[in-house]
Amino acid sequence: MGNRKLIAALAGGGVIGLLLGMLLFWGLFPVKWTDANTYDLSPEAKATYISLVADSFKLDKDPTRASAKLAGWTTEEKRQAVADAVALQEAEGQTAKAQEIKDLALVLGISLAPPAETTEPPGLFERLRIPCLVFFVVLLVLVLGWIGLRMAMKQRGRQPATVSAPVTPEAVRTAPPPPPAPAEDWAGTSQPPLGHFFTTYQLGEDAYDESFSIETPMNEFLGECGVGISETIGIGDPDKVTALEVWLFDKSDIRTVTKVLMSEYAFNDDQIRAKLASKGEAVLAQPGVPFTLETTGLKVRADVTELIYGQGDMPPNSYFSKLTIELAAMTQTGDSTV
Repeated sequence: MGNRKLIAALAGGGVIGLLLGMLLFWGLFPVKWTDANTYDLSPEAKATYISLVADSFKLDKDPTRASAKLAGWTTEEKRQAVADAVALQEAEGQTAKAQEIKDLALVLGISLAPPAETTEPPGLFERLRIPCLVFFVVLLVLVLGWIGLRMAMKQRGRQPATVSAPVTPEAVRTAPPPPPAPAEDWAGTSQPPLGHFFTTYQLGEDAYDESFSIETPMNEFLGECGVGISETIGIGDPDKVTALEVWLFDKSDIRTVTKVLMSEYAFNDDQIRAKLASKGEAVLAQPGVPFTLETTGLKVRADVTELIYGQGDMPPNSYFSKLTIELAAMTQTGDSTV
């Protein structure tokens, strides 16, 4: 429930913030232009500019230069600016000045007659108003739909099952394995382990390195355990792993205990065993034959549940094609409520 409220608050706040931003900055604080072109001037400034161009043309009589000073202007912008400039000069009684502007318009081919129908191009706000509105509506629908879907899925998960399908022999054969039993066979207690993990190495996972956090039910961190590659043999890709390191780190002991899980070939090879002796005790990988790692406060039982050796030019049973390990972590007292 807390997550839904947080998501709804964030989505609503984002939409409201965008709307307020548009109204605040586009409405109260519009964009101020600098270094604008002459055709971006206000109508009054354009009329003044046309008067200055007429003064310049009166002196040099160069229509090309005068036309260049109005580069980028539309026909309607030129016509309207000339009309405004003439009206301004005539209103001030400057008939001679008004005639000079008309002469400039005649030379440049600017008609003073208004077009039959004129339409003012929409401003930036008008052009973006509809796309922005559509965007916000779509965003709001998506957010509300996602929240509704999450609520429906959670509600469906709370409903108890009312109908049970009959159990058939086929269903029994394909049913998933039952959850792991309490660790009383090796820890001397019926308490469940603090952590129960499965990890699988497969040929081709050259960067294989798995780790798992060991915590109390109150999320207090006690340590970590994991499995990683220890030794490979042969050449070429992929790496052919002949030994894996199974390790346990205990926060209270401030040390890491390691055992080297070896293939049958590596376990019986004196040279490989001597090379890996510094990493930890050698253990032969055998399904159904668990081994234990212990520190001052923790212990982990490791059990090989699946073992497949690779086939090829290498010696028999020398490297793993697939290896699955089950790790069960427990305190030394066998208590999972520490």
